[in-house]
Amino acid sequence: MKTSFNVLLLSSLMIATSAPAPAETAPPLQYAKQGWTEDERQAFYTTSQGSHMMPYAWFKALRRLDVDEPFGGDQLQRYGYLPNDKSAKWNPEGLPVGFVIDGDAATGQLGMTCAGCHTAEIEYQKSGATQRLRIDGAPATANFQLFLTDLTAAARASLSDADRFQKFAHAVLGARYSTTRASELKTEFAAWIKQFGDFMDKSLPAAAWGPARLDAFGMIFNRVAGKDLGIDANIKSADAPVSYPFLWNASRQDKTQWNGGVPNGLYINALGRNTGEVFGVFADFAPQRMTDGPPAIIDYRKNSVRYDGLQALEEKIAALKPPPWPFDLDQDLVDRGRVLFAQYCGSCHEEKRLPQGTWYTPVKAVGTDEKMFRNSLRMSDSGLLAGALSPNPPGSTLAKQALTVDILATTVVGAQLAAAFPIPPRIPDFDHGVWRAISLDLADLLANEQTNPSVISLLNPKTREDLKAHIQDRLANMFRPPAPGAPAAYESRVLHGIWATAPYLHNGSVPSLWELLLPPERRTQSFMVGSRKFDPANVGYVTTESPFKDGTMVVGSGAQPGNSNAGHDYGREMSDDQRKALLEYLKQL
Repeated sequence: MKTSFNVLLLSSLMIATSAPAPAETAPPLQYAKQGWTEDERQAFYTTSQGSHMMPYAWFKALRRLDVDEPFGGDQLQRYGYLPNDKSAKWNPEGLPVGFVIDGDAATGQLGMTCAGCHTAEIEYQKSGATQRLRIDGAPATANFQLFLTDLTAAARASLSDADRFQKFAHAVLGARYSTTRASELKTEFAAWIKQFGDFMDKSLPAAAWGPARLDAFGMIFNRVAGKDLGIDANIKSADAPVSYPFLWNASRQDKTQWNGGVPNGLYINALGRNTGEVFGVFADFAPQRMTDGPPAIIDYRKNSVRYDGLQALEEKIAALKPPPWPFDLDQDLVDRGRVLFAQYCGSCHEEKRLPQGTWYTPVKAVGTDEKMFRNSLRMSDSGLLAGALSPNPPGSTLAKQALTVDILATTVVGAQLAAAFPIPPRIPDFDHGVWRAISLDLADLLANEQTNPSVISLLNPKTREDLKAHIQDRLANMFRPPAPGAPAAYESRVLHGIWATAPYLHNGSVPSLWELLLPPERRTQSFMVGSRKFDPANVGYVTTESPFKDGTMVVGSGAQPGNSNAGHDYGREMSDDQRKALLEYLKQL
């Protein structure tokens, strides 16, 4: 009887200890008050821009290498991307924030939108409980390079391993599976892997970007000047990673991009900037040389850019408000900090409204890392675009060897104008795409004209050419830094909502606002990136942990080019008490 009792007791203990622990319930998600409705937010998360990474059916069939699960089964949360609830209206396939299908699930292409890189979530403690706060338009903490590397490796393994390919083929083809169709799929899949994998091998640097950063310019240059023009020699290592800029108030700046290289203020400017972004994030683009000229005539129409989606997203971003500080404030410190801000920060970061209604955005050399600026001035072979009209400056033509920014500007403006002014001409649809942007900008574009053109008058070649000339003038010198021969200079933005945009400086080399106020020699020499736990005292993320193996960033002595935390050395004479007051003021901007 005693033995039976002991066996029963042991069995009970084994059952108790081997049973899985109850799943940890995630804290409820809250949203910062930024002026968007839920539908507007979901439109930002799920509207296609024309990005074509790979056929969605292939992505859905792909399996992870580390565990036997669908590659996208966790909504890519292991890379730091944010989950988005499945919904029939907005997200029928249950993709993460910023990942979309261009087309339908059966035949469409998986792509990305700006939300994937410009949506953040912070976690913090309040009243003894963990809180989660979603901040739209804020820099993501995602690890993009790790995602691209793993995607490439999983695809290659699915091609080379016979068992993995059979599972992949059955998943893709379903009831249509046959040996012949599987063989055809393998040929098509191999061709995609060849171009995608080769591009990643040449573009992704050996020293990884790490979480919360990417070399956007480098990847865009490589796609347009390298892959799209078919010139492998134009593909260089994308080794100058930068932080994702915050989106609120971006439409109000007179210049955008970290190096200040994009004129701004009109919707057509934003459409051009975002067209370059889509070209870089996997859009299909195949310009064709029609005549040798001079000037050479190029057909830019063969691209997958969704101008309707880009314009709709830009209008939503223009309405996005900065996130309010979610914690208590010391009003006495705020008042003291306001005086210090005017003394030490205002000349670069206060609101200065220009006659056009935009905010003046100084582009200044303040001793910060030079690599992104220098890389933005690289040269490339212009290939089939040689001799084509360029907007940099208007009326010029591209030389055989040209600044890569000029090659990019030529393709972006060429694609925009081809969409707006097709041959033969047709009546514009002012509710869609490029013409939606033009219609919203007409008052500015034609400020010196006697009358605005009507829809019918735009069928007149002279009226169209006049309007086209105004547009070309406003798109001039796109992507060029304002002073390319000067020391490395970066934009100085108005700081509303700056508390939500860590890590700081253009390259993300300073972990918190507190450290940005310190002299460079007092800043942390290395720290960890990727945690969503927020540190309200220092105003940044917790830097003692990261979910990523490559989450440690060395930024001080011994930092590789591109990672230096030097520069922006202002207020050196301030006491730490004064810095605390200034920090309190910055929190509430």
